[in-house]
Amino acid sequence: MDSWFWELLIGVGRLFIHPVLYVTLAVAVVLGYFRVKRERHDFHIRVEYGLTEFQKASKSLLIGLALSVLTIGLGVIIPFGTIVLLSFFSIIFTLFIKPRWLSTAYIFGFTILAVVLVPKLETDMTIFQRLAESVEATHLPTLAILMGILMVAEGMFVWKQAPVQTSPQLQKSKRGLPVGTHVVQRVWILPLFLFVPVGAGGIETSFEWWPVLQMGEQTLSLWLVPFSMGYYQRLKASLPLDAIPIVGRQLVLLAVVVLLTGVGSLWWENASILAAVFAVIGREWLNYRAKTEDEKHQPIFVQRDKGLVILGVIPESPAEKMNLQIGEVITKVNNIPVNTVSNFYEALQQNRAFCKLQVVDANGEARFAQTALYEGDHHELGLLFVQVGKKWKQTEAV
Repeated sequence: MDSWFWELLIGVGRLFIHPVLYVTLAVAVVLGYFRVKRERHDFHIRVEYGLTEFQKASKSLLIGLALSVLTIGLGVIIPFGTIVLLSFFSIIFTLFIKPRWLSTAYIFGFTILAVVLVPKLETDMTIFQRLAESVEATHLPTLAILMGILMVAEGMFVWKQAPVQTSPQLQKSKRGLPVGTHVVQRVWILPLFLFVPVGAGGIETSFEWWPVLQMGEQTLSLWLVPFSMGYYQRLKASLPLDAIPIVGRQLVLLAVVVLLTGVGSLWWENASILAAVFAVIGREWLNYRAKTEDEKHQPIFVQRDKGLVILGVIPESPAEKMNLQIGEVITKVNNIPVNTVSNFYEALQQNRAFCKLQVVDANGEARFAQTALYEGDHHELGLLFVQVGKKWKQTEAV
C-alpha cells in the first residue's frame, strides 16, 4: 500500500515536468490575448476576461483526474516511447496556434501511424534505437481504446462548454456588407494516470529511490500524463448555443464508433489502425460539414430594416441583468423604433434613469425587458451590434 501511495504522489509530480502541460496553457493565454486585442479593435471594449481560455483549460485538469479512475481501473499501460510520440504530436499541433488541430483524433491518429512505422526505421543513434524499442512494445488496441475514451471526453467538452462565452467579431463581406460572426475557440488539458513499463520496453533506471509497482511479470511506474484538446469554429448563420452542441453530439457519436472499433481490435489488432483512420477522416468530415452548413445559409448578424440583432452581451452589464441573449432582435427602445446603433443610443437618452426594450427572441416571440439605469452603467447597456461604417481588416465571402 505504501508503494502505491508513494508512486501516486510521484506520478502527480511528473505532470509538472511534462512540456505539453505548459505549452497548452501558454497557447490558451496567447489565444486570450489575441481575442481581447481583436474585440477592442472591433468594439473598443473586451467582451470576456483575457484569461478566460486559460481558466477553461485549467479547470479541465480536475476532470482528467476524475477520469483517471477509469484508466487506473482498466490498467492502461503505455510505453515511454509512445508517450514521447504523443507529446511530440501534441506540441507540434499546439504550436500552430490553431485549436482545431488539437483534436484527439489528429494527435492519436498520427501517433498510431508513427507507432507502426518508427520500429521499422533503421538508425545508428542509440537514443532513437531505444525509442524504437520502447514504441515497438506498444499494445495498439490499448492505444486505440484510450483514443476513443479521450474523444468521448472531447465531444462532451465541445457539447457542454464550447457554446458559452464565445467571441463576437465584425467583418466586411466581399459585397461590402457589414457582417457579424461568433468565434468559438477552446483548448483543454486532460491529465490521465497511465502505467509505464520500467526496464525492457519501458524506462530503465538505476536509482533505488525510483518508485515502481509490480503487476504480474511487469514492473510499472505510474505517470500523470497531460493530453491536449482543442476546438475552433466560426459562425455567422447560426447561434453558438444552437450549432455547437450539435457538433458536440456528433463528436461523441464518432468517438463511440472509434471506441468500439478499438475494443474490436482486442481480437483483430489491425482494427486499431482502422480506428485511427475513422478518427482522422471522421473529424475532418465533421469540420467540413459544420463549416459548409453555416456557409450555405444567410448571415444572422447583419443590419436590418427593422430592429437591431444582438451580436454580443458584455458580462455584468445591464443587458446581462435583463437576460438579453445573443441573436435576439431589439425593435424598440423606450417605444421608439430602432435599426441602427446611433438611433439606439439616441432612444436610450430619452430616459436616462430607465429603459424599456421590445425584444423578439430566436423563436420570433416578442417580449419586453426593462431596467433602471444608474450612473456608471455601460452607455449602450452592454450590448454589441454590427456597426455600419466600420473599417474592417478581415474579409469573408457571403
